[in-house]
Amino acid sequence: MSDSTLASVTLPSLKAARSARDRLARAGFARNSIEIDRHGDAFEVSINTREENRDRAERILTGSPLGNDLRQAGEQAADFVQANQPLALGLAALAGFALFGLTNRR
Repeated sequence: MSDSTLASVTLPSLKAARSARDRLARAGFARNSIEIDRHGDAFEVSINTREENRDRAERILTGSPLGNDLRQAGEQAADFVQANQPLALGLAALAGFALFGLTNRR
């Protein structure tokens, strides 16, 4: 890759480094172009990519793991609802009846 450039970030733990690698892979970057190297107590995640993708890779590398985890949990919840529509509708109806009962108290 003659027109490739390196994007990297140093993270404090192997778990954080693996999380960054997984975020890159989910964003469509090739897993075999992502490297994790140990430097003392820290870990460096680096990726060789084209120049036009460098900024996006750096945003992903320095992005919030919490935000990523929340988005992933939301996607899993949406997948569960899609796979179990009758159960989801039943739970929504039950919640509606409970709210109706709570709001009509006297």
